[in-house]
Amino acid sequence: MILYLVRHGQTEKNKYGLVQGQTETDLSVEGIEDAKKLQELVSSLNIDVVISSPLRRARQTAKIITNNKYPINIDDRIIERDWGFCEGANINDVDTVKCWNFYINTSENKIECVQDFMKRINEFIEEIRIKYKDKKVLVVTHSAVLRAIHYAINGIPEDGDMSKIDIPNLRIVEYKI
Repeated sequence: MILYLVRHGQTEKNKYGLVQGQTETDLSVEGIEDAKKLQELVSSLNIDVVISSPLRRARQTAKIITNNKYPINIDDRIIERDWGFCEGANINDVDTVKCWNFYINTSENKIECVQDFMKRINEFIEEIRIKYKDKKVLVVTHSAVLRAIHYAINGIPEDGDMSKIDIPNLRIVEYKI
């Protein structure tokens, strides 16, 4: 399977560095325009299946970058991580290293603990690996989910620190699995 991962387009909260988590937000004007710029590239990938997070910003992005040419399959397991009381906070005010250490596994501030989060991401990866084994799959989702997928495929670092990967909006990352 070839897995193409895309983080949703920019939102107003992204622009101001705010944690969105599972809060519903729309793409900004810039996010919409930038997503349109990916249509030609996505078209050239010859995708077989498109899967999106249920959150509106991801669904909007999936529709735009595929130019509405594919059915969008929604999978709740790739919804953004629940950031609890930190949703709406400035990302610089959140101890991301602590929140992203697999071995600390904190649920401080009602944040979804990283081991539970990784469990749902691993279940998603295993299912699509079997279901779409010879397909090209486009997944449109969120920063935390993309980070988790990276570590689900490549393994947890020895020190447990999963904060080192950060994928920008509308970047396409490819994995062969």
